[in-house]
Amino acid sequence: MAADRPVDAAGLSGVSPSREALARAVLRGLEAGSRDSLEALLVTREEHRELLWPELPERSYLTFGRARLLTMRNTREGMQRALGRYGGRSFRLVRRELSGDTETYDGFTLHRGVRLVARHPDSGREGELEILDVLLERRGYWKLLSYEE
Repeated sequence: MAADRPVDAAGLSGVSPSREALARAVLRGLEAGSRDSLEALLVTREEHRELLWPELPERSYLTFGRARLLTMRNTREGMQRALGRYGGRSFRLVRRELSGDTETYDGFTLHRGVRLVARHPDSGREGELEILDVLLERRGYWKLLSYEE
């Protein structure tokens, strides 16, 4: 784990205490146009390898390195697309919905198909921001596994 990011009771660094707090952190990162802020919300390579990988079914047909490469390539493309589309714009979270599959493993749950609905404060318009893909929940704490490609 990174030395500059304290680890909490969930064994993860830089977590959010709720799904809503995580969604608001994503919106702040977009408003700041900060790739670093968006990356800081992601599961680290070490967390992925040590905490998630031993439980994931992909390990039966992929190496960790290949799985991580695919996840991060898609996530980087998703972050770049989100920053291009929404970067520098202010949004207020209206709601966050889990519309996809939930996968429960020993010690964590993955929530796929995350929908983030936000309102632009200037126009008052509300809409879905297509940015989040998979959320990690572990011991009541939340992080992002990936942004939507």
